[in-house]
Amino acid sequence: MTAWLKLTPTWAWWALALVVVAGWQQIRVSSAQSVAAGAQRELADYRAEVAERDRRAAVFVIKENQRRQAATEKADAEAQQQLDQARSDAARADSALERLQQRLAAAEQRSRDAGNSITAQLGQAAEDAARVRADMFGRLGEAVRLYAEIADQRGIAGSACERAYDGVAGR
Repeated sequence: MTAWLKLTPTWAWWALALVVVAGWQQIRVSSAQSVAAGAQRELADYRAEVAERDRRAAVFVIKENQRRQAATEKADAEAQQQLDQARSDAARADSALERLQQRLAAAEQRSRDAGNSITAQLGQAAEDAARVRADMFGRLGEAVRLYAEIADQRGIAGSACERAYDGVAGR
């Protein structure tokens, strides 16, 4: 058995060893290439998954911002309607105050128009009292109007703020 080994030249053994090592290296390279291709596929899948997740997150953020904006705009519109209603109510109260002042002025005038001296003296006293009442009602009306307007504005602004917060918070 060893005789045929001795008949083979040494260079053939070296060539055989070289072919075996080259074949082994080729197998290793092929294996590394398949592992690299698998890793590239996994990386591409991961990138696609991340891109889809980012897209969904961006869509969610856009929709959430639109919902919040709509809730805020709705609260603003409601507040504006309430302010308009409060201004209308204030205008009606103002006209009622003016009518009351006109009635007082008419009562004063009737008192002055009375012809005799006793009535004139009583009319003067009544005129002074009516003037004081009219002045008091006028000042009181202006103060009430001012405080009512401020209270309406602040109350409506506060409730609008609460509605806007509740809308933005998703309550």
